[in-house]
Amino acid sequence: MEHCAVAIFDLDNCLLDARAVGPLFEPAFEAIRQANQGALAPAMLEQALYQCWFTAFDLVAERYRFTPAMRAAGWRQFSQLQVRAPLHGYPDIGLLPRIPLRRYLVTSGFRRLQDSKIDALGIRPWFEQVFIDAVDERPASDGAPHGKQPIFEQILAREGCAPRHALVIGDNPLSELAAGRALGATTVQTVRPGVRPWELADHQVQGLEGVLQLLSPPGPPHTGEGPARA
Repeated sequence: MEHCAVAIFDLDNCLLDARAVGPLFEPAFEAIRQANQGALAPAMLEQALYQCWFTAFDLVAERYRFTPAMRAAGWRQFSQLQVRAPLHGYPDIGLLPRIPLRRYLVTSGFRRLQDSKIDALGIRPWFEQVFIDAVDERPASDGAPHGKQPIFEQILAREGCAPRHALVIGDNPLSELAAGRALGATTVQTVRPGVRPWELADHQVQGLEGVLQLLSPPGPPHTGEGPARA
């Protein structure tokens, strides 16, 4: 792999199984069910709610065409959620400090919820900087670009790093992987349990061990001969 200088990580389903917060989302899910009023068939509604574990709520609401009432009900609940107990992340999360690049964390979601996850994991010191693409702080019609791509551009400008020298590491083709691909960065999909592989990612790994392997220098070419003798 060409020399890389910067690694930009996603949080949910990359470093942390989003479902690790257990029943925390249930009040939001129930509020959306109550507001549905038959707009979505029950099976489709449950599919949409399941996707909230993998994709930011605003994107789920758009993709599944939530009614304004459904969106508002979910928004009210999600914007108040906060993790109050320690979280542990995936078993390999302790490998993160060993990744020999300048590391950034960029996560999308509701500000209070995402901040509380990061604090519950205790991983903030492992990054040069943490950015939250807070869906509840986006102006409705200011015309400015939203999502992760402008944040990635800000990081690259700060580092003086060309996109081709950056790794974008995460699970979601609709979010960080698409943004990384659009910029010309190297995209690495973490295919954690429940994550559907995306064939357009430059690399696919099971976890952080795979990221470390990508960054390892290649060994000497195999010639088929036995070991050299002194």
